[in-house]
Amino acid sequence: MTELRSAIVGSGFVARVHAATVRDLGGTVVAVCSRTRAGAELFADEVGDVTAYDSFDDLLRGEAVDVVHVCTPNALHAEQALLALEYGSHVVCEKPLATSTEESGRMLEALNGTDRIGAVAYHVRGYPLVEHMRATVAGGGLGELRVVHGRYVCDDALLVSAGWRLLPESSGPTYVTADLGAHWFDLAEHVTGARISEVLADFRTFVPGRALEDHASLLLRFDNGAAGSAEFSALGPGRKNQLLFELEGSRGGFTWDQESPNELLHRHAESPTEIVVKDPGANVGRAARFARYPPGHAEGYGDAFRVILADAYRAMAGEPHGSFPTFADGHRGMQVLEAALRSVQDGSWVSCVS
Repeated sequence: MTELRSAIVGSGFVARVHAATVRDLGGTVVAVCSRTRAGAELFADEVGDVTAYDSFDDLLRGEAVDVVHVCTPNALHAEQALLALEYGSHVVCEKPLATSTEESGRMLEALNGTDRIGAVAYHVRGYPLVEHMRATVAGGGLGELRVVHGRYVCDDALLVSAGWRLLPESSGPTYVTADLGAHWFDLAEHVTGARISEVLADFRTFVPGRALEDHASLLLRFDNGAAGSAEFSALGPGRKNQLLFELEGSRGGFTWDQESPNELLHRHAESPTEIVVKDPGANVGRAARFARYPPGHAEGYGDAFRVILADAYRAMAGEPHGSFPTFADGHRGMQVLEAALRSVQDGSWVSCVS
């Protein structure tokens, strides 16, 4: 793969995931940026042989950067991605892509007429068994899809009373629905090939004093006629990142949990349930290409992240590549999020198909 020069803005946990992935792909991180000089220098020392900045504009003016990774709080995504595009860089942006469809729409518009790539970090698409589900559904293996349901539950806000995700000025107008739900919505549409057409949402804030929801319950309608439901919560004791995803079809169903990503239940209507394991020789679709290791060797979060960024980086280098989540997918996610917000305000079903 052609080596690209990358910069990372943001210095939290996920910025470090991006940095490790870039190096694993053979790229070079040349600069990092944080809101404080101390934060930037600490991150730069960890990455090694990179320049630290506390001004994103200074970084873009001072470095010849091919790719910018936006790993900052949600409210900064649009501003920083647009500035990177102005300087001619490709962009990889964390999810949710923005805090509104107006912002994400401007990001899409900025890409139009350019040869730049805008990717969004929906890493869940990169798990081999997610690809196995997608390809099986596309081939009719579950029959007619009827129900799509699940949850994304963690305990991030159970005992913690502060943090940027809990603040509207940094997180945007929603907490768990954007932070957790964005992944689940994208997974649901990616695997089923259908779009969420309508949403009925209920947001709850169980911890007094919080401005944003820490629990959300949603009913969903899909444009293929399927029904759906989802719950997103940061209040689940002992749940760290349980993205549970289930499909029910006329011939069979799937159950997959991100906390055990190398096993999938394939439930059959007329025969015993199968435990499908990650196996490059047996999984379908592009799953074999997604797997780095032989059967029996576990793959996880970092490996899934690498899968989506590998194809994005190939596209940026002008090389043959597979599909990866783009700004268009991120904008689509914002349409669903905004529909959920309107549903909470109106107390009714809201369309999320533009």
